Formats: sequence, structure tokens, C-alpha cells
Amino acid sequence: MLEGAIIGFGNIVVRGHVPAYLSDEALRSRVRIRAVMDVSEQSRASVKDLLPGAAFYTDLRTLLENEKLDFVDICTPPSTHAVYLRECASKGIHIICEKPLAESYPAAVEASKILRGRKLVFVPCHQYKYSPLWQSIREIVSSGGIGTVLLAQCNVFRLQADTGTPSWNPQWRTIRAHGGGGILVDTGAHYFYLAQYLFGIPRHVSATLRTLKHHAYGVEDTALVTLEYPGMFMQVNLTWAAGRRANSVSIVGTSGSLFYDGSRLLHSDPAGSREIPMPDVSDKSQYVGWYASLFKDFVHRVESGNHSDDLLCEAANVMRLLDLSGRSSEQGRALEFS
Repeated sequence: MLEGAIIGFGNIVVRGHVPAYLSDEALRSRVRIRAVMDVSEQSRASVKDLLPGAAFYTDLRTLLENEKLDFVDICTPPSTHAVYLRECASKGIHIICEKPLAESYPAAVEASKILRGRKLVFVPCHQYKYSPLWQSIREIVSSGGIGTVLLAQCNVFRLQADTGTPSWNPQWRTIRAHGGGGILVDTGAHYFYLAQYLFGIPRHVSATLRTLKHHAYGVEDTALVTLEYPGMFMQVNLTWAAGRRANSVSIVGTSGSLFYDGSRLLHSDPAGSREIPMPDVSDKSQYVGWYASLFKDFVHRVESGNHSDDLLCEAANVMRLLDLSGRSSEQGRALEFS
């Protein structure tokens, strides 16, 4: 039985992480959350309701001094990730961490060095890779089901930034000091690891970051990014300034195409078209199953002694792409990934 602690007890934990740990039989028999740390004393009541047997702490050092842990699950805003990663790695504790790796690329580089210096399992919360949509897309693309990919386009429409827990700072996503950026960091990070999952590392990155509607935010509400690969482009269009919440994906190949409209994945090729029913990926209730699969992979890595840095590399590359996108927007030109 792996003994773990959750660091940060915000909305994604209450609606995603904890239900995943509790609802999956394989996880319940292999993992126990013995403690929670959250800087807000108001979270104590929620912890007691959802995890009655868990101890509660309001600072990391006291948690680490008092609990013997096999792993931690870091679910705090990005500005604290690097500090918590360093503290937990120094104790030889395995780590799950919400995206992105850190609040900035330099901080991510330093965190990566520390993690590579330890024989630890590190798994970032790149949970979209476990969704039926992206697993289906990857299977079709990798099997040549639409030929050679020429163009991929992902669109994410939101009305505003998601709010955080009211017990701390519900607007933290719109404050650069906490989130490290706006919608590019908050949502673009997902599509940057999906880009690697499907196509690998791009050669060039170009981006435009703007505030179109929410001028009270301290960060951009819209990001348009192009990732250039040999012979293809991937476009990622993100906004908190839309009139409705929606996701769509289009992928064009030399002998077919894929299109997702929120409820179905349409696969077209010379033989015709077929519809594959899909849940709405903008519905966060879907995350529970994705997290459960991710956590089971983490447990398997710990139990088998798999200390590969493949997922750390993936998370670090996400940070590099975020950094390049921000600098591309500032400089008004495409930048090389190097």
C-alpha cells in the first residue's frame, strides 16, 4: 500500500483527484491518502468530509516532518510547484504534479535538474492523454488512418477563466504571479503535451497573445499558437472571450481527416466516413476516469521501480513551448525550438 499526501485542496482535487482515488477499485487497494496540506484553514472541513481519516496541515514542512510518505500529489497553483517539487524530492518522495511544471521556464529547468538527480518517479498531470478522444485520435493517426498529417487545428472556447476555490484566491488564474500566465499556461499546456503525444517536438513556434475582452485580468485571455513540423502545422486557438463553452479538433491528412465537434469524432477516408461517439471533453466530470488511469500508471511505475525521465522531459518541453510562445508574441516572429 502506497501512503500519500495531497498538497493543495482546490477544485481540481475535490472534483477530479479525490473521486479518482476513491472510485477506482485498483487504486483503493494500492493507495491511501493519509494527509492533506492546504494553506487555507477553511479547507479542513472539506478534507474531513471527503477523506475522514486524513491528517490536515497548513504548511509543507510540518507535513513532511510528521508523515512518512511514499508520494505526494501536488495540486497547487504553478507559482508553488518548483518549491514543493524541490522539498519533496529532497526527502526521496515520489511525485505527481499538476501542470505546468513551474511558473517559468528557468524555474522548470532548475526543478528538472533536481528531479533528475534523484531516483524518483515523477508523473505530471497530463490527463488529456487518457481521454477516449485523444487516445482514439492517436491510434488513427499512428496507424496511418488518414495518411500523412498535413494540418491539425484545436479550438478551445470559454466565456471566462475558471474560478478557484473561494477559501483561497478564486481569481488566481488571472494573476500572473500565481498562474505564470493566462489562458496559454492554463489551457495551452494541455495542447503542448498533446502535440508531443501525437507529433513529437516542433521545429518552430509562433504565437499571438492578446486580451480581447477581460481587460481586468492581469494576463491574456486569448492565445493563437502555430507549431511548425516538417511538412505540417498544428494550430492551437484558445480564448476566454467566447460566447459559449466548446471544444473542436480538426486533423487533415493526405488520405483522410478527423473532426471532433464536442459529441462525436468523424473519421473520413477514401472508403467513406464513420462516426465515433465521444464525451464532451470540456465537461470536467470526465476527468475522474482520466485521472484514475494516470494514477494507476504512476503506481505501476513506483511498484516496478521505473525511474524513467520520459514524462519529466515531456513536462519540461511543455515549459519550453510556453516560453517560446510568450517570446514569439513579444517579438512578432517565429522562434526555433532548440
